[in-house]
This record gives sequence, C-alpha cells and structure tokens, in this order.
Amino acid sequence: MRLGIVTGTRIEAACLAAATAGGGASVACSGADAGRARAAALRLIAEGCTALASAGTAGGLDHALAPGALVIAESVVALDGMGYATDERWRVALVERLSAGGLAVQVALVAGCDAAVHDVAGKRRLRQATGAACCDMESHVVAAVAAAAGVPFIAVRAIADPAARALPRAALVAAGPDGALRLGALVAALLARPGEIGDMVGLARASRKAMRSLRGVAALGGPLLALA
Repeated sequence: MRLGIVTGTRIEAACLAAATAGGGASVACSGADAGRARAAALRLIAEGCTALASAGTAGGLDHALAPGALVIAESVVALDGMGYATDERWRVALVERLSAGGLAVQVALVAGCDAAVHDVAGKRRLRQATGAACCDMESHVVAAVAAAAGVPFIAVRAIADPAARALPRAALVAAGPDGALRLGALVAALLARPGEIGDMVGLARASRKAMRSLRGVAALGGPLLALA
C-alpha cells in the first residue's frame, strides 16, 4: 500500500522524513488551510495513494495535555457533527510500536476545524461541544477524503499550544500556501502587535517539543507509516 501524508507545514513534513525516506510515502503540505488540505488529500489519492494520514501539530483542548504530548485519533469529528473513525488495525499497531519505544501516546477524539481556534475560551467551548482532546485544521478533511475513497485513515498529532494558552494571532500568518514559513509576514505581524512577541517565544518553545515528538513517531513508527 502507498501512504499519503497531509501536513500543515514544511517543518512538520521534515519531522516525518524518517518515515518517508524509503519512498513508501508521499507528503503534501496544506499551509494550515482546510480547503488546501482537502485538495492535497484528493491529489494524493489521484496519484495512487491507498491510505491517508493527517500528521502534525495540534491545539490542546484537554488541560492534561502538555506541549509535546502525542495524540493518535480514535476518531475525528468535524464541526458539522460528521465523525470519522481511524483504521483500528493500523492505529493499534502504531500505538504498540510507539509505546514499546518509550513514547507516551494518548488515543482520543480529535476535532477538525476549518479555522484556527486561537483563544482559550474558544478551546474551552470546542472541548465542551465535542469532548475532543485536541484540534487541528487538516484531520477532518483528510478523513472525509479517505472515507469517500474507501481507504484506511489515521491521524497523528503533537500538542503545540496547550488548552490554557492562546495562540498568538501573528502565528496565523506564519505559514504560506505551500507550508513554508513566511518570515516577512510573521515579522510584520509582530511589529503590528509587539505584545505578542513573548507569546510567540513561548509558542516556539512548545512547538519544538511537538516537533521532537513527531520526529520520534517517524523514527519509531516509520515502517508502519510507510507500509500503512
């Protein structure tokens, strides 16, 4: 089977390099945009992928999840109420592999959102409405494409901004359409809101922990990801 992985950014994709180096998987970056994530998933299916994964960072909704915590979705719920179960055999095998390698993994519900949930109050409302442990902007649309195509799906997310921390608005402009870092746009946003500089530093530290976790997933679970 050939795996297609949809990430939001190139940095996330680079963290998965160990899982894709052998050519067993293709990666597409959506630039943290749900519409582009859907298009990327459809393109991967058209190119011959027979399994899909959503992988990258996530916003925490469960206060027990610290930066870097790993969540593998048992299912993904969209805000319209549609739910998509992940492939059980694949999920169980991956969790066993990661746990045996020393990575702590939580299997939980993941919420998919078309727009970033950037404030603490919004995270709290989403948690109350869905019961999800975390949220991201790719998993729900990738799951929908996988369901329509009849192929296995899995979602692997690492917490970057925990439930008690707001996502700086400057971070919302950081990713370009191709998933690359738009440094100029980020600097301009911080110059317009200098009060967010400290928040961005905190987010960068938390994101490094999330990226470290994603690299661990690729290193330990790479064969399972590549073989799907």
